[in-house]
Amino acid sequence: MKKSVVELLANVWNAEGMKTDQELMEKVVLYEKDPSISAAFITFNAPELLNAVPIAALERVGDLVREADYDDEVKTIVIRGNGKAFGTGADASELGHYIGYKKQAPGERKRAPSQRQRILPDKQLLSGAFAEAISNSMKATICAVQGYCYGGHVKIALNADMVIATPDAQFTHPAFRYLGAAPQDMYVWIENLGIKKMKEIMLTMRPLGAEEAEQAGLVNKIVPHDELDSWVRDYCQAISYMPMDGLMIGKSMMRMVQEARGKGVGEMTAWVGHGWASNLRLEEGEFNFVKERRDKGLSQALRDRDAAVAPFFRLGGRLGEDDA
Repeated sequence: MKKSVVELLANVWNAEGMKTDQELMEKVVLYEKDPSISAAFITFNAPELLNAVPIAALERVGDLVREADYDDEVKTIVIRGNGKAFGTGADASELGHYIGYKKQAPGERKRAPSQRQRILPDKQLLSGAFAEAISNSMKATICAVQGYCYGGHVKIALNADMVIATPDAQFTHPAFRYLGAAPQDMYVWIENLGIKKMKEIMLTMRPLGAEEAEQAGLVNKIVPHDELDSWVRDYCQAISYMPMDGLMIGKSMMRMVQEARGKGVGEMTAWVGHGWASNLRLEEGEFNFVKERRDKGLSQALRDRDAAVAPFFRLGGRLGEDDA
């Protein structure tokens, strides 16, 4: 059986804490089709975790998008989440492990992962495995977003053709909090938001609300919670009348224009920048996410970081409860 990128990385670098069980991946990322509207639905299914999923589950999303690209019954690929959030990215407990960080044996000298250990996972997994699959899909892609759209999930939304959102949708990447502005997909942030709004979100590290996101151009339409599914189905039904050849020719032409606007170089900045940023030197007094997570636990570390800034800039607590 073909090994996933996550499994290959875990085998090469003995990465600890990585979940690779295929049965688990199929539970947290569901797939179904509705031929009546020529649509495939990819659904994040970890609502108790606000759809924070193992990194391997994001790879599964990319595999399913590629599968749908070859399926003549599918003209639109919908990506959505069960529960009150579209998704909060990759499971933060896995961060660092996929590039080779591991516990030191007694007496073992601590060594940072090599640059090759940073380059391959960022290029093949965090960018190539799912974000680029969505960006380069020959089918129409729609994100149905409610609540948080953070981390790997915002990468999905940024690369999709359309985003339909509820009024409580929030968009950002928590990595701005612990890696700075450099690493996360500058090209697609600029293309979706424009340079000024992109700089504000990255440099203040705050989330972007649904109304702002619609004004900036990231969100196509804001709809009530109880109408999200029906609006998405209506979009799929409208797209289903497009001839398949016309759809795929059109997506190919769009790709050509994007390449002329710098898409290829822009995609490289995502994984090259992430390699740099994951090698930060943190000065005395600067927030060290990995250390804080180790000493306080993930939830408390995130709560403390949020509490350090004014409410407008906080990432958690926006869905009516303590959900850091």
